[in-house]
Amino acid sequence: MTVQTCRPFAAVVFDMDGVLLDTEAVYDECWRIEAKRLGLCGIDAVHRECLGLGMEDAVLLLNRHYGDSFDGNAFWHATDALCVRIMQERGVPLKPLALEILQYLSAKGYRLALASSSGHSTVERMLGGAGLLHFFSVLACGDAVKKSKPAPDLYMLACKELSCEPQTCVAVEDSPNGLASAVAAGLFCVLVPDRISVCNESAARAWKVCRSLSDLRTFL
Repeated sequence: MTVQTCRPFAAVVFDMDGVLLDTEAVYDECWRIEAKRLGLCGIDAVHRECLGLGMEDAVLLLNRHYGDSFDGNAFWHATDALCVRIMQERGVPLKPLALEILQYLSAKGYRLALASSSGHSTVERMLGGAGLLHFFSVLACGDAVKKSKPAPDLYMLACKELSCEPQTCVAVEDSPNGLASAVAAGLFCVLVPDRISVCNESAARAWKVCRSLSDLRTFL
């Protein structure tokens, strides 16, 4: 996908986990704790595959990896509850420059939206705890669509709620599943890697690949 950097975009749609919030490290910790309790092997690799997925798809992936007798749903809810408890104790961790880039884009007049596979109550709790909720006019959440990422539904919903055409919006993602979702919906996707290194295929599909959120200032 090619575009001139001076293209007049109307909105920027952010993923949450791994882009604005440094939660993936907490999720890693919780998945390892629960996997150790259950005697599971290879949980780090499975978790990487799940990044960006909604609960239903993640549970299916867990069951596929560990067998039909494995209760992926129970594992998901156990780790989620542990994450909530840890972040209540430690606070919701921000990615570097997350607050600053939202302030910058707001000052520039961009409309801001969120497209997260997490449910609406989780998104509000997390963004509220991090002090970022007020920046967003639209929250497109996993429980509002039939199919979460990598399907395009979340980004299509975000654009609909923004009253913006997809080609006038930039998506900011950190995972291949999120990238696939944004590109399928027709947005220009900026990839800011977090837990997963950028492969050649992802780099080719992204509009831009950035080292950090700060790089958004060079073209937005």
